[in-house]
Amino acid sequence: MQVVYHGSPRGGLKVLKPQLSEHGRPYVYFSENPNVALLYAVKPVPKPFSFYPFGFDKTGNPVYTEYFRDAFSILYRGRKGYLYECRRIEKLENPTQIRGVTVCTEAVPVKRVTEIPDVYIFLKEQEALGNFSVKPFSRIGEKEMDFARRAIRKEMEAYGLKQKPEDAMSIFIRTRFPEIWAD
Repeated sequence: MQVVYHGSPRGGLKVLKPQLSEHGRPYVYFSENPNVALLYAVKPVPKPFSFYPFGFDKTGNPVYTEYFRDAFSILYRGRKGYLYECRRIEKLENPTQIRGVTVCTEAVPVKRVTEIPDVYIFLKEQEALGNFSVKPFSRIGEKEMDFARRAIRKEMEAYGLKQKPEDAMSIFIRTRFPEIWAD
């Protein structure tokens, strides 16, 4: 039986309904990996933006990359999240091309939900078990950081964020990436 997970900052949901996403269509996002889903239980920046810098190690476990010092702690510590479990979803697809993430365009009933009082603590416990890891800012090479800077600049240009300094995403970039904002 296929089990997939959905992370959300909202509790008490009995049915997961598609919401307009940063990918331009209403989706419900899922992952077969509960730790990946749980990353999405925290919203570091408001829609239509997202900031989920994760990839996978050689064994397929998620790796959160800190593109600014103490990013994981700053964004996740003390944040409550909900991990929803769903089964037997007929129409899962991956039009977003995000590895480990699938979407559904229809409402999906919830089979089970787990409240996570502190997502940071939970994922650090998963890290101790070898199921998740954080790549600290101090281990980010210049080539990788340049890639992140280019992606942030591209988003700033696409949304005209320099002309909207009070936008929540502008504030996030100005606060967390002041060198990029100053360019």
